[in-house]
Amino acid sequence: MTETPVFQRPDFHSHSLASDGVLSPADLVARAADYGVDALALTDHDTLAGLPEARLAADRHGITLVPGIELSVLCGSREIHVLGLWVDPDAPVLVERVQRQLEARRERAVRIGARLDKAARLEHSYHKACELADSDTPGRPWFAKMLVEAGVVRDQRHAFNRFLKKGQSGFVSTPWVSLEQGVSELLAAGGVPVLAHPQAYGLTRKRLRELVRDFRNAGGLAMEAMMPGLSPQQAALLEECWRHFGLAVSGGSDFHSPRQKWLALGGLPPFPADGTPVWALPQAGVAPVRARVENAAP
Repeated sequence: MTETPVFQRPDFHSHSLASDGVLSPADLVARAADYGVDALALTDHDTLAGLPEARLAADRHGITLVPGIELSVLCGSREIHVLGLWVDPDAPVLVERVQRQLEARRERAVRIGARLDKAARLEHSYHKACELADSDTPGRPWFAKMLVEAGVVRDQRHAFNRFLKKGQSGFVSTPWVSLEQGVSELLAAGGVPVLAHPQAYGLTRKRLRELVRDFRNAGGLAMEAMMPGLSPQQAALLEECWRHFGLAVSGGSDFHSPRQKWLALGGLPPFPADGTPVWALPQAGVAPVRARVENAAP
């Protein structure tokens, strides 16, 4: 009888310079290797651009690279994020989706820049954020950095609280793809749809269960439940959700920067011994071996 592979220190959620991380894909992989990570998913926001560089680096360092993406979708009027793990980066449906997501991000960035020019009494906010990000689709963290450098705010948190979070003058909503369509397209691209950081949406227990239900009904296969820094109450609620809705268990640091000391690559709690780890799903395409899953709770 064959069992799933041994992943002693996996991390299925990370970001590089290709979106809003601070490390190049190669440097991210090198850091993951230094931290003992043996399976790393690069899941940049709405882009696949970092995967070729990351794959070459993973081959050099001898770790498994999981091709991924973090897709922004709408569930009702709420923006949530769905990871696609083990996606085929060349799948036409995913290539087209990435292009549409990038166009939506570019349109949002232009509108944020225009709002900040007025609200913060600046000029050329969009172009300055583009220069900082070296991209024409800068996300809100780059606008926050621009505001800090302009002396308008004390730090990036202040920038979000004063201008960039929902309800403030610089916030712009984005017409993302629906949850159902996003999940469907990730499946069509050969991927495993994973509900990302469910605890981060500020939902009540009832609303969170409704979100997980909707995600499962849309075809979602797994949810993140193994993450650094969860409170006992958060961990218990996430466990309740994946068990009740029959989802596989995924986990990741959501690493963006070495400055986030609390989000060390691979620093995950043990995966539950009686749950299905995300890499054991048939859709993951991971060849089984005769081994026991080491990263499991006793």
